[in-house]
Amino acid sequence: MLMVVFGAGASYDSVPSRPPNDPRFFRDSLRYRPPLANELFGDGNEFMAAVNSFPTVRPVIPRLQRVPEGGSVEAELERLQDESADDPVRMRQLAGIRYYLHYLLWDFTQHWENEVARGVTNYNTLFDDIRRWRRGGQGVCLVTFNYDKMLESALPTLGLNVTTISDYIASDDLKVVKVHGSAHWAREVEQPTIDDLGNLGVWQVAYRLIDAAPELQLSQRYRLVTDWPIGNVGNTVLFPAIAIPQETKRNFECPQEHLDGLLACLPQVTELLVIGWRATDRPFLQLLRQHLPQRPRVMVVTGSQTGGEQVVERLHEAIVGGRFSVSNGGFTEFVLRREIEGLLQ
Repeated sequence: MLMVVFGAGASYDSVPSRPPNDPRFFRDSLRYRPPLANELFGDGNEFMAAVNSFPTVRPVIPRLQRVPEGGSVEAELERLQDESADDPVRMRQLAGIRYYLHYLLWDFTQHWENEVARGVTNYNTLFDDIRRWRRGGQGVCLVTFNYDKMLESALPTLGLNVTTISDYIASDDLKVVKVHGSAHWAREVEQPTIDDLGNLGVWQVAYRLIDAAPELQLSQRYRLVTDWPIGNVGNTVLFPAIAIPQETKRNFECPQEHLDGLLACLPQVTELLVIGWRATDRPFLQLLRQHLPQRPRVMVVTGSQTGGEQVVERLHEAIVGGRFSVSNGGFTEFVLRREIEGLLQ
């Protein structure tokens, strides 16, 4: 079985006509490029519009925009999460951050897919290569840490159209797991109930839920949503199913049956392709350590040889006896050079 793990770098370098190493397409000239983890709280107009849409987050934004040297956005968010245990205000700020991430990534993806990519992405090309290889009946598990919908847009290339949450894992030989949730996922809210729901707009519902964060109880019922921002569908109150990224704590945000599908796939993996993932999520590394068989073939794509070697160093602890190789380029170079053929031979 082939497993492909996508991180933020995959969507960052997802449009072959706009490679990120080209100075014409740096952030200043291409505002809606999907952000890397350390760019999630930028200070550009698009980012600040999202911040000001959810004012409770303003006090913590400086720490997320200016992370100390040697630190990370994930570590800072984890510290805020720890502080929320006895601080209701911090809980509201973190609820606001989940709405912020939902709002921001939805906005960026809409512009990036519709105005820049226009249907042509490296995801589509990669999935076409995998489609040809799968004609022999091989299984595939796609795992993504990304909140955007670019992977779903390309899944029809593999013969999969996602219209419900269950569609992600319905196939016996093709599983898709979004471990940190998605900008277009929601969870039904158990508490608080909102009596005058019919008289409220989605923004009013969102602000009420953020204010009620200390008492917020979420169900395990997940939905795909089309509203932006998420608030409610009819009489059902909804909250963004999107995880706050952290380094060490288990913060998966997906249905249990999706995680069960992932755990069923891991022992079968013989080839592992890592694209744009830094391998800093320790809970997922622990899953690899516990369930991945020994000596899989592993290819790492991060944008540079040095970056790839750093990822390999982190993966060594989780993948016993892995046979590693590193692509000297990003997602665009990887698909244009057909490098996946070397992994799947």
